[in-house]
Amino acid sequence: MRDGFSEWTISPGDVDARIARAIRLCVGNSLRESYGEAVAEPIPPMIAGLLRRLERTCAAWRGDNQC
Repeated sequence: MRDGFSEWTISPGDVDARIARAIRLCVGNSLRESYGEAVAEPIPPMIAGLLRRLERTCAAWRGDNQC
């Protein structure tokens, strides 16, 4: 027989999972708040050039156009 309170108890594994999820949500929200505007900014030309060179090098190394 179960009482009304036992239906609301949380097992230790559930507590750990809930705490971990809460931490991930807080970290994600904080990162979005801190860096959300940076994502909307254009990539500086020097960085864009470096990324293009890396893509070409990767494609040449693999012998295809995908990295």
